[in-house]
Amino acid sequence: MAPLMTVAPTAFAADSPSGSVVMWPTLTPAGDQPGPAPLHKATEAEQGVYARSQELDATLRDAAQDLGYTLHVTDTGPVPGKMRDSDMIDRAAHEGAAGAEAGTWVVSPRLEVAGDNSFVVRIVAVAPKSRELRVRVEVVKGSDVAVRGLVMLRDLLSPAAAAQAAAIERERARVDESARAGLIAPLRSQGRAVLAINGALFGGYVGYSVQRASGNDDPRVLYPLLALGAGIGIGSALLVSEEWDVGTGDAWFLAGGAWWGAGAGLLIANGRDTQPFSDRYSWGAAGGVIGLTLATVALTRSKADEGDAVLTHSGGGLGLVLGGLSEMAIRGTQPDVTPNYGAGIGAAIGVVGAGTLASFVRVSPSRVMLVDLGLGVGALAAAASASPLLFETPVSERRARAFALITGAGTLVGGGIAWFLTRNMPREPAVSRTAPRSNTGMSVTPTGGVIGSSATPTGIVPAYGVGLTGRF
Repeated sequence: MAPLMTVAPTAFAADSPSGSVVMWPTLTPAGDQPGPAPLHKATEAEQGVYARSQELDATLRDAAQDLGYTLHVTDTGPVPGKMRDSDMIDRAAHEGAAGAEAGTWVVSPRLEVAGDNSFVVRIVAVAPKSRELRVRVEVVKGSDVAVRGLVMLRDLLSPAAAAQAAAIERERARVDESARAGLIAPLRSQGRAVLAINGALFGGYVGYSVQRASGNDDPRVLYPLLALGAGIGIGSALLVSEEWDVGTGDAWFLAGGAWWGAGAGLLIANGRDTQPFSDRYSWGAAGGVIGLTLATVALTRSKADEGDAVLTHSGGGLGLVLGGLSEMAIRGTQPDVTPNYGAGIGAAIGVVGAGTLASFVRVSPSRVMLVDLGLGVGALAAAASASPLLFETPVSERRARAFALITGAGTLVGGGIAWFLTRNMPREPAVSRTAPRSNTGMSVTPTGGVIGSSATPTGIVPAYGVGLTGRF
């Protein structure tokens, strides 16, 4: 195996995965436009490219080491005729770092004159044992070639990019193993299982509602209806997922419309004093069907992701709480009396409003849950501060209204603060390092584990520790 040069970890290595990298010399042309010249290493005769290539080579080699990778210093790059993309993939599958599994990162910078003292900079990278090319391309001024090349390399070899590449390779290996075993994971309608489970439960509930609405308590009627409803629900879910590509977000979005609609119908029926008790199940079934229909109509306009589904469920829960508090404030209801009617109306408005909003905006699930946490903390803090209003017995309508209003206001304030603090959260977990970032706020993440390594006569010894990373 070729000897390696081990470098001490730097500030960039704290978060980096251990690994080795082969840095090919800068080749030209970049490949951005087809041309007669084959891919080759720049010569001194190519004065416009040669000097910039030398500068880019030195910068990228230093940057790879700064990122914590072990550099193959004796690998001088490919020979003529072995510079194709397939050659990079083959090279990435062999000769990893000493003591590590086979495989190494392979990076091939490309440079081409674009005219007017501008250059096309293309960085191509292949992860260890990967079959995927990761590419960054930019057109920059001659004086910025090295600087932009460094930023592009960090984009490709950053810890987030390395983790993503490793996850892709693990998934590919799993699919290959499944294929060899004759089992292939379904790539279409990933939400099939979620949709089938919710379809079975909702179908069983509809069957139960039919039996309860009829006033018949005979179990010989109940169990066949439950089985029939669950069977229809499962069958409908499987047919829908076979005909259309139903993702996980789509399935939970449909479930939110159905279950929150059913809950709203039940609560509204319970809150109507003139409504017969046996009819509340029919109201629940009707509400579920209406909610499912509205969710289906929304999905015909655009698909829903996990963030949309979480937002829809969050809207139903928020509407439930605020609707109940609103009824308490209007009627002066005692805290021990359940405000069913207001809670049902609020849940219906909340789920419909959030589902409509989800069709027009995109938000990450983590941000929605953090805002929900802020709503809950705000509600608890406001209820605790207003609890002295409930000390008298019996509680007057005026005090009950004040308690409901203070709790509702605290809920909204807590949610508003959480929304403001999470305004700069990215929608996706992986964000390009070249993307503009706000200079306001602070983002700190605790880290722990391997933070570096040391070379010893017996090999590389990891160094363990804890720390903080982020923007201060």
